[in-house]
Amino acid sequence: TDLRLVMDRYEASKEHDWSAHEVKERWHMAVRDKLIRGEVAERKRENVDSLWKVAINGGIVRLTYGQPKKIGSQTLYPIEAHMTVLSIAVPAQWTLLSVEVRAQAKTGESNHQLDAANRQRFGLHRLCAKAMLEEEKRAKEDDRLARPLDCLFSVAHNFSLSWRLEILNAQAQALKRGVWSSKSSLVVTPVEFFTEGDTLGVVSISFWRVDDRYGPPKMSSLDQKGEADSEDDGKPPTTNQLTLSIRAVANVGIKVSLSGGETMLKRVNYQSHARTAVDNLLEAASNPFALSASNTLLAATTLCAEQRCYSMVEALQPLNGERILPPWMNLTVESGSIAVAAKVSYMGQEAVHDLATVVLFRLACDARSGTFVSTFCRSAKLLRLLASNENTASETMALRVAKMAQNRRRAVAATSTGRLVRDAFEGLTRSMNALGTRTGVGGPWLDKDDMSMSLRHRAIQLACTDAKSSLSTCCGMAAVYGLGALAIGVATGISAQPDVCGSRPIEKIEGTKFLRSPPVGFVMDQHMVHKQYVSSDGEKKKNVFLEREAFALSCTVDDVDLKLTAFSLSSTVDSPSAIPDVDYKKSSMIELKPAESLVVDIDAEPSSKRMKTEETGSVPSQP
Repeated sequence: TDLRLVMDRYEASKEHDWSAHEVKERWHMAVRDKLIRGEVAERKRENVDSLWKVAINGGIVRLTYGQPKKIGSQTLYPIEAHMTVLSIAVPAQWTLLSVEVRAQAKTGESNHQLDAANRQRFGLHRLCAKAMLEEEKRAKEDDRLARPLDCLFSVAHNFSLSWRLEILNAQAQALKRGVWSSKSSLVVTPVEFFTEGDTLGVVSISFWRVDDRYGPPKMSSLDQKGEADSEDDGKPPTTNQLTLSIRAVANVGIKVSLSGGETMLKRVNYQSHARTAVDNLLEAASNPFALSASNTLLAATTLCAEQRCYSMVEALQPLNGERILPPWMNLTVESGSIAVAAKVSYMGQEAVHDLATVVLFRLACDARSGTFVSTFCRSAKLLRLLASNENTASETMALRVAKMAQNRRRAVAATSTGRLVRDAFEGLTRSMNALGTRTGVGGPWLDKDDMSMSLRHRAIQLACTDAKSSLSTCCGMAAVYGLGALAIGVATGISAQPDVCGSRPIEKIEGTKFLRSPPVGFVMDQHMVHKQYVSSDGEKKKNVFLEREAFALSCTVDDVDLKLTAFSLSSTVDSPSAIPDVDYKKSSMIELKPAESLVVDIDAEPSSKRMKTEETGSVPSQP
């Protein structure tokens, strides 16, 4: 180079005679000539989408990639490069002026000090410049069109993808130690980089238990463009769990795979909330300016929760095959929860009257653990209190517990109606969790052998049998303590109370077997009874107690119907904190009458006002 400067001095060259304007014009023409002769123009002629967005400002070429982010008056791109040419020779070589790669966590989340240092940026600049120079040399030797801009994109894009995987991996590790550490079995596979193939690296997050004794659920890409899955999809890296896999593919971007993703994508076209969840998942995992492992995992669990509900409902209510649930019960999926509805009937006037199908309660899927939780409507206050085993649900039981010594209160509360209801719904939760673990998230499975499908189907059928028994019992309790208690309040204006008709389940009345739980009702009539008796030592004593006539409501649950039955009970009680002693021999069933339609005549004259006099108290009609 020094020898060339000595032999070809600028003072003696023809460029010395050019004006500044001519030098500028020739420089601009050289840059445009490089673009026209290069791969940018070739892609445009072949109608191939360009990797870069190209903008020319004089002799400086600006290359940008990705969706921009505006901060005030400044516009930032995930990848941005500036270059020019320093020679008017043909062909001229590109000179890289700057290259900037940006990636950051979502606002409010930490990137765990993974910002690129100045040394890393300088090293990236050198690698990009070297890749462009080597491409120019190879193209000249092979006598072909050079593609230095593609090489620049490949190096910068690979650096960006690797950086994003590191941020997501660090965030997932923080979630495992933080908010997801208590109620979940979160397993984060550290990011792994590859030297061969199109996949640069992968980070996997495993969550929720699944029964994979006969093969795990197949992992599928959530790409809605219909591209074929890569070889990395299919088998999860962790056993006994659902898996979310985030892969970096060279020259493509971030690809997300999820257990059961193939089935989830089928619902995207006709369910807007499923499409929104998929979009949120891909946005949180691939947006370089808003990377969030927590949002990615939350969207994945939302999709899996709904898909698990669909697979469980399909197992209990198969479209093709024998129905497992009784005909009066119906299950529907509502945004990550299962609504349990029943067609309730009641006995009245020697006939069975059917009511409309009523949603008794719901089973919501928890996002962190994948387990189910029973939820009730706000108006079913008594049912909610009993399911939580609150003392305020029953005044009688609350007085009885308060009367006992501290060391005996737990034993007394164990016989309450709230304890029975809570145990029933907890048993339902365990049965549904077992069924959800075996059904997984539906979709295809990677069977281990030819017998895996039949063995898995058998295990699901056994879990469905247990779930059916628990669902029937809980539907009966929800009909009595939820729907029945509301109906009593509407019809009589009196709040129904548990334990007012005894704390034991009702025995047979007139040959009818009832639900194995105490009835709910209210006191219709009561009076004080004084009874004298002579003790063993000859002393006369008096016993005082209350005789009650109570209206009670219970139900019968079988494979035919869920029938509410009302009856009158006779009981005695000797103190406010005592449990009534029910005499079932004096009990009788009450026939209910259908509600008559009330028609209000809006044209009728209003009734005359009545005014009470001060002295006599008579109420004459006001003219």
